[in-house]
Amino acid sequence: MNPEKTIKHYIYVFGLIIILLFLLAKYYRDSIGVVDRVSAGISEIVLENIKYYEDEISRTLPIDNCSDFLNKHAKLLLLDRNVRSLNITDHSRIVCSSIAMLNGVNTKIREEKSGNVRLFYVPKTPYSESLEKKNVGAFLLKISYSPTYSTMIALYPESLTEIIDDYDEYDVYVSFENAVIYKNKLVEEKNRLIGGLYKVDFNIRLSSFFKYVMMHHSFSIIFWTVFYFLLLNIKVPFFEKFTIRYWNINKAIKRSEFHPYLQPILDINGTLTGAEVLARWVHPKKGVISPVCFIDEVEANGKITEITRILMKKCSTHLHDVEFMRKGDFYLGFNVCAIQFDSKNLYEDVVRLQNELSSKPIKIVLEITERKEFENEVFISYINRLKDRDIKIALDDFGTGHCSMKYLINSNVDIIKIDRTFVNTISEGPNTHVLDAIINLAKTTEIGILAEGIENQEQFDYLYSKNVTRYQGFYFDKPMPIEEFVKKYFS
Repeated sequence: MNPEKTIKHYIYVFGLIIILLFLLAKYYRDSIGVVDRVSAGISEIVLENIKYYEDEISRTLPIDNCSDFLNKHAKLLLLDRNVRSLNITDHSRIVCSSIAMLNGVNTKIREEKSGNVRLFYVPKTPYSESLEKKNVGAFLLKISYSPTYSTMIALYPESLTEIIDDYDEYDVYVSFENAVIYKNKLVEEKNRLIGGLYKVDFNIRLSSFFKYVMMHHSFSIIFWTVFYFLLLNIKVPFFEKFTIRYWNINKAIKRSEFHPYLQPILDINGTLTGAEVLARWVHPKKGVISPVCFIDEVEANGKITEITRILMKKCSTHLHDVEFMRKGDFYLGFNVCAIQFDSKNLYEDVVRLQNELSSKPIKIVLEITERKEFENEVFISYINRLKDRDIKIALDDFGTGHCSMKYLINSNVDIIKIDRTFVNTISEGPNTHVLDAIINLAKTTEIGILAEGIENQEQFDYLYSKNVTRYQGFYFDKPMPIEEFVKKYFS
């Protein structure tokens, strides 16, 4: 184990612990504040009804006429959304209620001192069977006018529970005489509260704390993590891939904005033998975006797999109905990179495309780019599976990437593609030794050879003199949208 690396990890963990301890203290203080706000919310509802009783109802007790009483206090029922019903009891019998069917119903409410106030929960009201939602409970605010005569104001449970629901990330609860309101639930518990109408309190639970951190202070964790890696100059692929462009690319993939452009491949007689499929990002506002602007990023973050799948699907759509009048196979090349060999997706996508175009004389070529080195055993195993499906393998940009010779020796490569870097030496001077060596190597190993990046007659003539059999470059034709390619070469 690297001691220096271990110390760096300890620094990060220590910093994270300090941040979490600070946030735990803040969570505790914030929970106390939430308790005060919840308590204030419930007090407002309860005290408002007690005050109404003292100022209005108590002056009309005891009642002589129920209808007159209810008419006089109709505003309590109409204007206060928290009040469900108003009831007057005499010796445990409801003698007047805003709910007509309750009149005359006997209750089990005990006698108490004059002026006594209670707030308790009843899980099933006498009329709840008549409701669409059965067994709907209520909170009863009972105020005794005399030991045997009292006023009961029924409150909707939601008027109290929704106050807690506003603070879902805190483990706050409210205790009443015979019930407790927790977030998202109400539990009956007898003798829960001794003295007072209610009490608000909170628990410190790990789940609630982490929910609080994620909702309000996740930036602190992210900031420390990013600062730590920047401070120690540590490169982390997970963070490297989430650049600003990552989200734009991801959106473009979902909208299928990547489009296949085909550049023709010709033989020594100028006959079309195939095409290389090149990705172009066709942005709705910016127009066509070159792969130079995004290819390195999508290879690094793994999105190249999805883009390749889009290109294959569109190629299948456009080539499915093409009439191939010429003799011989048509080689359709797709660029692939090391990251695509880390899963079975590439194999499945290639087989799907092969099956969709099985009625056409199309041979699929995978052009392996070497911007990142392949894991040799995985690479060889994967290549062998592909070749069992008669997929052709080409080494793209040969000589410019990682260990070209190793792949050439250890795998059954079909084609070497000479990079434009070496083709350009034909025009730049007499130093064509590396180019000549690559051509001789291909001939010696009996591997097909294709020169790309040909831009002028001089380059073509030189390669022609060396018996290079296939060509690609602006000298012959530029990459073009697949629709244009089909129209130009197959119409």
